[in-house]
Amino acid sequence: MTMQEGSQDPAGTAGRQLREAAYFLDLLGDSHQGLGHPEAAIEAYRQAADRFRAQGAECSYALCLLKIADSYLSLGEPWHAVGYLEACMPLLRDLGLTRHEGRARQQLDACLAELAGVHLLGEGRVGQQPLTERSRPTPKDPK
Repeated sequence: MTMQEGSQDPAGTAGRQLREAAYFLDLLGDSHQGLGHPEAAIEAYRQAADRFRAQGAECSYALCLLKIADSYLSLGEPWHAVGYLEACMPLLRDLGLTRHEGRARQQLDACLAELAGVHLLGEGRVGQQPLTERSRPTPKDPK
């Protein structure tokens, strides 16, 4: 065997190691979450999600986003969960994961209701127009 042959990657070992690392991080996040350490779980899930996305593993990526949202909800931080829920729902729908999509929709609705109740969505602040009025285009002044 030549030196060149020995340096080749037989059977895609490097690619397999990247996939295994992403799954390891996902499982590490599950372990942290199960042990009651959601901050550590979020970090592991984020790293796993980045790797899954880079590999084009859409299903695993979407499920990691959902797990990140779950972890933020376990911390009582719905304002962080909203973005992850909004990001994963179209992916879950496209993948046909209707049960997960439904769960994400319920969680998103609950988050939005909670945030609206404490005025973290922008409505109800002093001097601010209601959302429906803010989203309308400003009429032009006739000359």
